[in-house]
Amino acid sequence: MLAAPAWAAAGHAPHATTAHAAHAGTHAASEQQIRQQIEAARTARADLLARQQQQARDLEDRRKAQQAAREQADADARKAASLSAATVDATARLQHTEQQAADLDSRIADLHTEQAALQQQLARETARLSPLLPLAERLSLYPADTLLAVPLPADRAVTGLLVVHGMMADIARQARAIHDRRARLAQLDTELARQQQQMHQVVSERESQRESVNRAAHAALEAQQRSNAAAQSATQAVADAARRASSVQDAIARIEATEEQAEKNLEQAARAAERAHDMQAATAARRKVQEMETGAGPGMTTASAGAPVAGSVLTAWGKTTESGPATGVTYAPPSRATVRAPCTGRVDFAGAFRTYGQMMIIDCGKHYRFVLAGLGEIAVAAGQQVSHGAAVGQMPPWGGGDSRPTLFVQLRHGGATVNPAPYL
Repeated sequence: MLAAPAWAAAGHAPHATTAHAAHAGTHAASEQQIRQQIEAARTARADLLARQQQQARDLEDRRKAQQAAREQADADARKAASLSAATVDATARLQHTEQQAADLDSRIADLHTEQAALQQQLARETARLSPLLPLAERLSLYPADTLLAVPLPADRAVTGLLVVHGMMADIARQARAIHDRRARLAQLDTELARQQQQMHQVVSERESQRESVNRAAHAALEAQQRSNAAAQSATQAVADAARRASSVQDAIARIEATEEQAEKNLEQAARAAERAHDMQAATAARRKVQEMETGAGPGMTTASAGAPVAGSVLTAWGKTTESGPATGVTYAPPSRATVRAPCTGRVDFAGAFRTYGQMMIIDCGKHYRFVLAGLGEIAVAAGQQVSHGAAVGQMPPWGGGDSRPTLFVQLRHGGATVNPAPYL
């Protein structure tokens, strides 16, 4: 057998080597690509795990922040309630001083009225007596000459003497009356000076007490505002519901409906937290439900702290008015008089409301609510706990005249009005 040509063997060998090398290169590239894909997947998985861990940390941080906010809100709310309670005694003293100043002001006005009336009477009597004074003076100095100056029959002279005698007696009475009125005017001047001096002292004391009470009330308000900012709750919803109302009765109805819905929402949140095994959230929700069910206050009690403002009652409960029987009590207070809480409870609403001016609604508990309308300044915020007799606001300034500010006080039980007099 003849051997294959050398060129044939030489020709096939280079072709086979090239194909094998190409296949080996492709396989290596594929392995490198797979390794890169595996590395990319590992990197992506690590990034995902890192993001999940960061999200978990962020969630935990948010939960801690929320918990801290709730704790801070509770602490601020407790501080606001404590500061409110601390103003009770000072506010009671202030109201006593304001009432004393109002009584003194009324007494001074009465003295001025009496003084003016006496001065008018004295002027009239002096004018009536003045024409007779020259004759009285002549008779006192020259009785015989005066009576005998005109020659008259004896009977006429006797009659004239009797007339002069009677006239002199009348002049003496008028003179005594004038003397008495002048003495009374002197007494009034002395009494007015004494009352005005006392008024000056009382006003000075009132302003000092008012400044102290206002500082304490403002501190309580700031604490409550921090509480509201730290943890939003049903408080804002309740206040917004009242603000949208068209009347006080509608406001009370909306408040109760909002609170009822809030209780349902909290109950649902508690059940959802229990299903998710988040017992901390469930406990917090249950606690809120319990607080709402317990109520904002103890309800009404006849342990009176006195009227909510100094002054006098302008319109009593049930009194006939143009719009029918009065549904509350209207007070005529002094200028800038301090207004006190008529019950222990929580402020549902505080702000301007329709034609009522500055108004607040205080939840006293057990579905009793006090409405106070006509204030000039409000010293509490929605959601704030207040103590019976604590300072909650101030009346507008008043310098006399017909447009005297008044405070309207109404007590409601559910949707019905109740006579507030036994609780004031």
